[in-house]
Amino acid sequence: MKLDRGIISTLFRTELRMVLRDRRMVLTSILLPLLLTPLLMLVSTSTVKKRERTLQQMTYPYAVTGPEAEAVQLLLARARTKSEFHLNEVTNAAPLAALDKGEIQLVLEGFRAKQNSIAATNHEALSETTGNTNSIVDEGEATPPGSLVVRLIYRADRDVSQAAMSRMRDALDRSREADRAALLKEHGFAVLPAQVAVISERDLASRAQRAGLMVGRLLPVSLLFLILVAGAVIAMDSLAGEKERGTLETLLTTGATRAEVLVAKHLVIEAVALFITLLQLGNLLVYCSFHLLRLPADLAAAVPLPVALLLLVLFLPVVALAGNVLLLISGYARSYKEAQMYFMPVLLLGLVPALATFMPGVGLRSIVVLVPIANLAVAIKEVLIGQFDWPFLALAWVITAGAAVWTTRLGVRLLSTERLITAAQTDAVSFTGGQGLFERHLVGWFALMWAALLVASNYLEKTDLRLQLAINLVVILFGGCSLMIRRYRLNLRAALALRAPHPAIWLGVLVAVPGGLLTATALFELSNRVLPVSDKTLEAFNQTLLPTQIPFAQLIFCLTVLPGIFEEIAFRGLLLYGLHRRLSPVPLALVVGLVFGLFHIALFRFVPTACLGAMLASVTLLTGSIFPAMLWHAANNGLGVLVYELHLPEANLGWPVYLTGLALLGVAYWIFWRHRSPYPGLKSGRVKESSEPA
Repeated sequence: MKLDRGIISTLFRTELRMVLRDRRMVLTSILLPLLLTPLLMLVSTSTVKKRERTLQQMTYPYAVTGPEAEAVQLLLARARTKSEFHLNEVTNAAPLAALDKGEIQLVLEGFRAKQNSIAATNHEALSETTGNTNSIVDEGEATPPGSLVVRLIYRADRDVSQAAMSRMRDALDRSREADRAALLKEHGFAVLPAQVAVISERDLASRAQRAGLMVGRLLPVSLLFLILVAGAVIAMDSLAGEKERGTLETLLTTGATRAEVLVAKHLVIEAVALFITLLQLGNLLVYCSFHLLRLPADLAAAVPLPVALLLLVLFLPVVALAGNVLLLISGYARSYKEAQMYFMPVLLLGLVPALATFMPGVGLRSIVVLVPIANLAVAIKEVLIGQFDWPFLALAWVITAGAAVWTTRLGVRLLSTERLITAAQTDAVSFTGGQGLFERHLVGWFALMWAALLVASNYLEKTDLRLQLAINLVVILFGGCSLMIRRYRLNLRAALALRAPHPAIWLGVLVAVPGGLLTATALFELSNRVLPVSDKTLEAFNQTLLPTQIPFAQLIFCLTVLPGIFEEIAFRGLLLYGLHRRLSPVPLALVVGLVFGLFHIALFRFVPTACLGAMLASVTLLTGSIFPAMLWHAANNGLGVLVYELHLPEANLGWPVYLTGLALLGVAYWIFWRHRSPYPGLKSGRVKESSEPA
C-alpha cells in the first residue's frame, strides 16, 4: 500500500491543531501529566513527614486488664525508667469497647500461662476480645506454666493504634531484655545475652538500586495509565466522535485515502503518548537528579540522564501499541458513548501486564520476556536497579515492537472497511435492537459483571462459601445474563445453544473429563515454574474452597451443579453467542477461555482455568450444544473435589501420566469431531458437518 507523505503530514498537522484547541484534551494530555509527578512527590513527602511528626509527638492512652493487671503495671513501671515513654494509662471499666470507639488506642491483658505451649498461650484468657481487634503475643519460644503473659490488643485499621502497639512492644522488649540480663548476671552468667551472638546487617544494594526498585515498580504502571487516559480522549474524539458528528464521511470525500486518514490519526495519538512519556521521564530527571524538590536521598539517586534516555527507548513500543489499541477501539465503536463504554475494561486489562513489576521473583530471563508490555515493564525495573541484561532487553523490545507493528497492520485493515470506518449502520441497529445491539454491548455487560464479581469477592471473602457462590453465580452471572436476554429480546434456544447433541458425544465427555483435568494440571505445573506459587498458598486456597464445616453433599452440589449450570450459561452461552459472528472458531474458543479465566480472579489459577474454558468452548462449537460443556464442567469440578477429599496426589504426577491425559483428551476430541454438528452461524466455514449418519 503506497501512502502519500504530504497528505499524511497535512492531516497530522490539522488533527494536532484540533487537539491543542480542545481544552479537555490539553488538560488530560499536557497539564495533568506535567503536574502529576511533582504534586504526588510533594503531597506524599509532606504527608509522610507530617504523619511521622504527629505519631512521634502523640501520647497514646492505654488500659490494663486481666487477672494479672498489677504485674503488668509493675513491668510497665520498670519500662518507663529504661526508655522514653509516650504512653498514658487510663482506667476504663470496658477497655475493649473503649478501644473500638477510639477512646483508647491499646489494651494490655495480663494473665498466667496454664500450659507449656505456644499455641495454648495464644488462646488463653482474652475472654472479651471481639473480631475487630488484633492481638499479639511473643511466639518465639514456649511459655512455661505460671509465666506472665502480656497480650497487646489493638486496632490494625487505625494508624495511632498500630503506633501505640509498636511503641509499647518496643518498650516491653527493652525492659524484658534488661531484666533477663540482670537475672543472668545475678546467677553468675558473665556475658550479656546480646553479646552471645552479635548479628550485623549489610545491604549490598546502593542508594540508586534501592530507589530504582521503588521507581521501577511504579513508573511503568503510572506511565501506561496516563497514556491510556490521555490517548483515549483523543482516539474517541478522532474516530468515534467524528462518526457520530458525521464529519468523517466528509473527510473521506477528499483526496486522502482511508489508510492515510488512519495513519495521520494514529500519529497524533502516538505523538501525545510520546509527549506524556517525555514529560514523566523529564519530571523524574529534573526533580530527582537536579534536586528541585526536597526528596528522600534514595529517590534522588534513582534516574541519571543515561538511564532516562534508555527508559525512553524501551517505552517507545509500548507507546505505539497503546495508540494502536485505542484507535482500533475508537474505530470499532459506533458512537462516542459506546467508545467510552469500551474504554474502562481496556484500561483495566491494559494495566495488568504492567503489574508484572510487583510480582516477586519475576525477572526478564523468564517466560515474561515473551509477553508484550509486561516484558518491558520488568526490563525498566531491572534497568533502574542497575541490571543491564542487554540480550534480553533487546528481545523484550523486539517482541513488544512486533506486537505494535502487528496491531498497526490489523487496525489499518479492519478500520478501512466500510462497516467500521462509518456510522451508517449505527442508527439502524440502535432502533431495531435485538441480536445486533446485544453483540455491540456484550463487552460492556461482561466488564460490568466482572467488576461486580471482583467487588463481591472482596467483601464476601470471609463469609460462608454457599453464600459466596449464590451471590457470584446466581445473582451476578445468571442475573446479568437474564437481564441481557430480556433487554435484547434474544431467542433463548439460540442464545444458550439449547440443542440435543449426538448420543456418542456423552461418551466423549466422560473420556474428556480426566484427560482435561490432567492436561490442565500439567499446564499449571509449567506456569508454576515461571510464576511459582507456594504450597502454603495452595493449601490455604483449598481450605477456603473446600471448608470442612459444610456437609459433603452440599459441597458437591455447590461446586459442581451450580458452576456447571450458571457459568456455562454465561460463558459458553451468551458470551460465545455474542462473539460467534465476529471471530472464527479457534480465536473464539481462546477468547472465551481467557475471559473465563479472568472471571476466576485468582492469578495462579488463570492458566488451568483458561485452558478448561477454551476446551469447554471448543466442545460447544463442535457439538452446537451447551449440554456437553455443562456435564464436562460439573464432572471436572466433582473429580477435583474427590481428589482433594481422598488425599490423592494432585501435583508432580510425572510426564507419563500427563501424556496419558493428553491422549485421553485426543480420543475425546476424535469422538467430538466424528459426530460433530457445528454451532450454527459461525464466521469461518472450516468446521463442516460430519458425513457420518446421525
